[in-house]
Amino acid sequence: MARAGVRTVFGVVGSGNFHLTNALTAGGARFIAARHEGGAAVMADAYARVTTEVGVLSVHQGPGLTNALTGIAEAAKSRTPLLVLAPTVTSRRSNFYLEVPALAAAVGATLVRVESAATAAADLAHAYHTAAGDRRTVILSLPLEVQDEAATPFTLPTAPHRTSEPAPDAVSAVADALQAARRPVFLAGRGARGAKAELEQLAERVGALLATSAVARGLFGDSAFNLDVSGGFATPAAVDLIQHADLVVGWGCSLNMWTLRHGTLVSDGATVVQVDADPDALGAYHRVHLGVVGDTARTAQAVLQELDRRGAGPMTGYRGRAVAARLAREGRWRDVPYHEWAEDGRIDPRTLSIALDGLLPANRTIAVDSGNFMGYPTMFLGAPDAEGFVFTQAFQAVGLGLATAIGAAIARPDRLTVAALGDGGALMGIADLETAVRLGLDLLVVVYDDEAYGAEVHHFRPGGHPLDHVTFPPADIAHVAAGFGCAAVTVRQAGDLAAVAEWVAGPRRRPLVVDAKVSRGEPSWWLAEAFRSH
Repeated sequence: MARAGVRTVFGVVGSGNFHLTNALTAGGARFIAARHEGGAAVMADAYARVTTEVGVLSVHQGPGLTNALTGIAEAAKSRTPLLVLAPTVTSRRSNFYLEVPALAAAVGATLVRVESAATAAADLAHAYHTAAGDRRTVILSLPLEVQDEAATPFTLPTAPHRTSEPAPDAVSAVADALQAARRPVFLAGRGARGAKAELEQLAERVGALLATSAVARGLFGDSAFNLDVSGGFATPAAVDLIQHADLVVGWGCSLNMWTLRHGTLVSDGATVVQVDADPDALGAYHRVHLGVVGDTARTAQAVLQELDRRGAGPMTGYRGRAVAARLAREGRWRDVPYHEWAEDGRIDPRTLSIALDGLLPANRTIAVDSGNFMGYPTMFLGAPDAEGFVFTQAFQAVGLGLATAIGAAIARPDRLTVAALGDGGALMGIADLETAVRLGLDLLVVVYDDEAYGAEVHHFRPGGHPLDHVTFPPADIAHVAAGFGCAAVTVRQAGDLAAVAEWVAGPRRRPLVVDAKVSRGEPSWWLAEAFRSH
């Protein structure tokens, strides 16, 4: 694996993966030791999202794998190219025995088993190329008795050639739809990352506005016609403009209920086109009039070439002066007026987020955990590009945010990484604060602390249900963080952020944890909308 180019491996070492992890580092890979396998899995996931590399996770047999399952499930649901090195025992009498094929199937991962020393290179290559080429999370079963076999000489099999060229008739149909549209909107998802230039060129040609799903946020950050995130996190201006589109094209975007606000963002008369390399993705969540199987960048290039062939000149489309002026005036959430949520000793999370956005350097990575708070950093903290926003939310698991930030920080040490967490998620994953300190990461951890599982509070409070099990007494998270070796500050009002500004100015010798006591009275509107759908 190291010979094939694996540079970074995450995990927790036990007896079953001791030798293979040492072999990886002897071959030149860097091993990142986490404090919990769940965190290690998420770090590897985030690392793969930010880089173009396959994430690699090394765990112990039995509980090492089960501890990592939540992170593996998140990666599998997100189609993250992740390779899990999973030592296994085959004797049912062993206390480490697991039905690994059943576990892999349960979380949506692909299972590959190393059958013998003689087939090890081919089995490993198959697993690696499946992860890389098909964007799959692969659990590589490494039976202990096979690990003990004598190695045999081998050569590394080459990667299979994969193409995802769109069919000519599909390209022609997309060109027809674009030429007929007066108000086209492009929605780009994670499958469009790496296709920025091609999509922007095509959008400019046909006058399309640009938006993304949450996981691709930042892709079009420097475009004057960028609507930012579509869906529950969209600005009022973006919602209005998308709802008035007569053509919506999803590029590597699942068009799920979150991105389309349960379908309300697409008008009844709008034509919907979906382009995806995975044929099973077409129409999976929303009706489409035209589904195109193809790589995003290649399809956009092919459509542009078809327009050239037809002699179709540039179109104004949706990019008129009035739209440009509106986006300049109200295209960002910070441009939308709001009334402060007043609560003694607590800061409005919007005020906090806007202030942080102004304090932080532009060269940043934002990693967001799940919870009632998560829209505030998503909407108010700007991301420089798609690699600058990491959103591990496919499984909607609380507690992944800190590990996400650590993986992203390791992938991009040239950027300040910001972990945006709720207090519930922060306390779930807090053990890996030690990992961040030990590695000397350039990391700012912002805890939106409402002393509760806020999503449950706001979900069940209207029904008059008791909330004793989802609310908690105050915790001094800043003090706890200091015990891990972090710099720490508690924020209750805007003036307290002076300490954050001082840390940002440097030198940033250790991570900073901000325990922000945020207002608790109002539910997040995006979560309220999600609850209404249930």
